[in-house]
Amino acid sequence: MAGPRGEYRKTAERRTQILDAALEVFSKNGYTASSVNEIARVVGISQTGVLHHFTGGKMALLRAVLERRDAAARELLGDKQGRDFLRAMVEVSRTQRAQRGVVQLYTILAAEATDPDHPAHAYFTERFQVIADAVTRAYEQVRSDGGLREGVDPRRAALSSLASIEGLQLLWLDGLDVDIAEDSARLISSFLIEPI
Repeated sequence: MAGPRGEYRKTAERRTQILDAALEVFSKNGYTASSVNEIARVVGISQTGVLHHFTGGKMALLRAVLERRDAAARELLGDKQGRDFLRAMVEVSRTQRAQRGVVQLYTILAAEATDPDHPAHAYFTERFQVIADAVTRAYEQVRSDGGLREGVDPRRAALSSLASIEGLQLLWLDGLDVDIAEDSARLISSFLIEPI
């Protein structure tokens, strides 16, 4: 089936350009210090042009950038369960190496959004809860298959895994010699009878 045509294609292309510019600006300045006007300048259009494509302004842009990142992760995770889900988490981490700007933006925003008044606070709170629940289910499935080490609590393992991945991303951004994927795989495997 052919893709969008004419004006629809141009609109989709312009939205992609705007999202790419928003990613660049947010990654460089953080959300709070960025402006729609600056994003518009990067794209080469007016602020009104940006708002035509993203009603809701800067917050709508932020949400679209974050949703694009999450959609790529969901695609890798798919409907996997148990060990396959844990392996896919490592693959999501592996893709981060080619997306430094996205990782940097995510890390900055996650820190900024700890402020309850930040416009992305609810987004990150919900996101972390959903991910923690999904990883907990994966460890519970591994346990029900007899693959979890004795005494490992699935929720504690899930939270430790998430904390490790988040921390490794920050260390990597700061230039430390870490491999987000391999180091994450090692930690996850420490909870399992057989490594992933």
